[in-house]
Amino acid sequence: MLFFICVMVAISSFSSSFTIPDEEEVEEGKLRTNHLFEELKERYGRSSSTTNRNNRNRNNNLIFYTIGDWGVRGIDGIDGGKNFPGSAQMAVARQMKLLAEHVQPHFIATLGDNFYGSGVADVNDRQWIDKYEQVYLGNNSSIRSTRWFASLGDHDHCGNVQAQIDYHSAKNYLWHLGHGKAPYYHKEFRIGDESSTSDSDNDNISDEMQLIVIDWVGLEGLLAGKEKRRFETQLGEFASAEAGEEQLNWLKRVLERGHGKYRWRVVTAHRPIISASGGFANDNVAYPGESSTREALRVIFENSDVDVYINGHDHTAQHACTQRDDFGGRNKLTHYVTNGIGGYELHHLVQNENRPIETLEAKNTFHGFAMHSVTKDKFDTVFIGHDGKVELKLSFDKTQQQCNRVE
Repeated sequence: MLFFICVMVAISSFSSSFTIPDEEEVEEGKLRTNHLFEELKERYGRSSSTTNRNNRNRNNNLIFYTIGDWGVRGIDGIDGGKNFPGSAQMAVARQMKLLAEHVQPHFIATLGDNFYGSGVADVNDRQWIDKYEQVYLGNNSSIRSTRWFASLGDHDHCGNVQAQIDYHSAKNYLWHLGHGKAPYYHKEFRIGDESSTSDSDNDNISDEMQLIVIDWVGLEGLLAGKEKRRFETQLGEFASAEAGEEQLNWLKRVLERGHGKYRWRVVTAHRPIISASGGFANDNVAYPGESSTREALRVIFENSDVDVYINGHDHTAQHACTQRDDFGGRNKLTHYVTNGIGGYELHHLVQNENRPIETLEAKNTFHGFAMHSVTKDKFDTVFIGHDGKVELKLSFDKTQQQCNRVE
């Protein structure tokens, strides 16, 4: 299948079939309001007209968006699939910008496969303009000054990984993807206003969310061992065993040093650990290296205080949850959110009876993105479709002791 053949998609990307319809920019000015967002505006929207990247909403929530598998604009038959009218990437971007007029994100996190089909060639690759800057930052966009914290996907690894790291310093400071030779990093974000103080019984817990961005394919370089990997003949030094070992040691240090310190710990990455997508089980057989990596990472995250793992790769919207009963004398939940619906053709789901027992929600009927609202005690996720409809709502409570459908 075309999805699995990195080089074939790359040929499509740079052939004469790569077209950017003029009408996309014309339609930009037509969608200035979306009444479907009124409820989100009321619940999460900012309380004043001040617009800057440090603004919080009226409830002192930390707001951020996630988007996965999105860099497809102009690739015929791939951008949205054969039956999607127009560009799915552009449609999703419009809704992101419309929502941001009322619910401004502090940052946007990507979940990999930023540029189909083989990543970027260098920092001057035209895809940076055609698939990123024009789509999300142009035309007086409401997210034109929002920072992007990116992660890498397998298609990105087929190209120049260093260019995605260097774009921040070479071209656009809003784009972040690690530094040096490390496409992984962590960031800390204050929850609430600047003057808020912790009301926790544990004074060592700060009012912060920690974001840990990992390079899944890079870790696979070590965790897969000698087992077969996807695109293995096209992977470079960033996906080697040496790079994987260095990243794994870094990840363990970050998790250990921050243990018990943050209100929420969130990991963003590309591939899923739990999924109800049709290709998930097949991938574990076709690429045993992926299965080994999933198992290893699941053990690491569920034995640490990571609360939420957000991934792309499977072009669906999903929520799964696992429960550990003996974590520090209380139940510990780990939530897995799949969000790979930013533009590429959607994947099918297996029947309910064949889904992992941890799966709570799974949809594959829309392209879109997710808005996340974080308070000291709650982590809300709202999936927004390409037509502006609210498609799925999730809510995780910090005191929650069992996996269930909250909302």
